[in-house]
Amino acid sequence: MVRNLLTGEGIACLVQTSDAVAYLGVISPCRLLVRDADLDRATEFLRAWDESIPELDHQTEYEDHDAQD
Repeated sequence: MVRNLLTGEGIACLVQTSDAVAYLGVISPCRLLVRDADLDRATEFLRAWDESIPELDHQTEYEDHDAQD
């Protein structure tokens, strides 16, 4: 997803996955690689994108906060 966001901004990037993905077929940490020349622009874009995401309300629908014990 982040790679697609950056590519949409004209910032070339690659996703480097760990070896665990190939062997285990699981989601594991990865790295997003950008050119040195694009690093500042990519960092600024991702910070702005992250700040635009609203905080999640951790209260879920099934929690009854008014229940009496």
